[in-house]
Amino acid sequence: MAYSRIFLWLGYALIFYAILMFISALGGLAFREFAQAGLFIILAVITGIIGLIIAFIGQNAPTHETMRDALVFLVFFWLLVPLIASLPYLSLPEIHSFSLAYFEAASATTTTGASILNPDNVPKTFLLWRSLLQWSGGVLVATFAVVILAALNLTGIGEHRSSLFTLRKGEIFSRLLSIGSLVALIYGLIAFVCFFFLVISGTAVFDALCLALSAISTGGLTPKNGVLADYVSGVGGLILAVTCLLGAANISVLWDVLRRRNLVTLREVFLNIEHRGMFAIVSILIIAGFLSTGASHLYTVFVEATYMASSTGFDYHVIGIDMVPSALLIAMVLIGGSALSTAGGLKIIRMLLLFRHLRTDLDRMSHPSRVMPVKFQGRTIDDKAFLSIWMYFFGYTLVFALGIIALGASGLEFTQAVSAGASALSNTGPLLAATNPEISYGDMNTLSISILTVIMLLGRIEILAVFAVVAPSFWRN
Repeated sequence: MAYSRIFLWLGYALIFYAILMFISALGGLAFREFAQAGLFIILAVITGIIGLIIAFIGQNAPTHETMRDALVFLVFFWLLVPLIASLPYLSLPEIHSFSLAYFEAASATTTTGASILNPDNVPKTFLLWRSLLQWSGGVLVATFAVVILAALNLTGIGEHRSSLFTLRKGEIFSRLLSIGSLVALIYGLIAFVCFFFLVISGTAVFDALCLALSAISTGGLTPKNGVLADYVSGVGGLILAVTCLLGAANISVLWDVLRRRNLVTLREVFLNIEHRGMFAIVSILIIAGFLSTGASHLYTVFVEATYMASSTGFDYHVIGIDMVPSALLIAMVLIGGSALSTAGGLKIIRMLLLFRHLRTDLDRMSHPSRVMPVKFQGRTIDDKAFLSIWMYFFGYTLVFALGIIALGASGLEFTQAVSAGASALSNTGPLLAATNPEISYGDMNTLSISILTVIMLLGRIEILAVFAVVAPSFWRN
């Protein structure tokens, strides 16, 4: 295993987050929060030096890597980055243990949007920091999906493949910078457009910046406590809804639209099968919300349906999508968005493939002598290719069940454990408030918070990737 090459790219990751710390420090100076700015400058220097040392250790790394190297890097990245990102949180009085700081950092970097902090009592420097963590997390999630997960092809059928990435053996890491820069450009451009129109619609500049970064990453963290309607206009709510859907959309389709700039490509945004599945989820939530709240709250139901379907979870108004039966809301959110996006969940493409396979199996039961190949999107798919998807579904369900049991053992009631577990696993932190408002993350004990941290990390990393890394056979020569 090329440990030196893994160290090299982990060092680059630390340097990247040192730059984000420095940007937060500049924000602190602009906000006249000099103590916070000084803290971030010190941490940026320390993190940058550590990153340079680690990168120096790996400078003589081999130029090629194996699939195993990429898998180890993926898991260690999601463990290391929240560790570094948690350091600033330790200075806040509300954070009285490292586990809480790690929870806050992991929630932001995995774009989960769960928090024990009241943003009204948090300095703006920290609000900017966690907004940058959300945006960078969204960029890295999409980049890893396009590069590493496509190369590993953990899902068998290859739903992570895209025109952005052509697999070349041994050149996975070398594509991270080029693809990552492209994804950052797309998400940065969308966030800027969202920010611009939010400001035009009347949202304060700082609030618009934080919300734009959170929306495109489907993060869900907000700069103020309470509902969005208190400081975001109706037009602003629609702007955020569109941005959230773009964050949950297929990044390769978005790139084609920006690159080709014609109506034919624009149609692909609406014709893409994952996007149609997402529109179907939004429609189901809107209908359920309309039946639960009536026509007077239809606008709130509409925008909040898009927030939930994209795994962002913004709360626009007091009465809205949270009136939908909790079981339906949890089921829709667990499905998630596109495989090549910042959204969490199982991913729509997996569910579509499983339903297609199930339908074919049912047809075979009524006509056992007929040869019925599974066809999807004009392709004939071998039954063996579905094995890994069924394994992923089983692993996802197993983690969900074990998470509920662990949360129950930590002191949560069953309904609270289900809501909290679904929120963490689907990387939709605000789902907890929508389905179980009697409890918040701040009401939980340290053990429950630690369990949720593990679940949200497992939800962001491919389940099969984690199972593979922890298997003893993976480390045998």
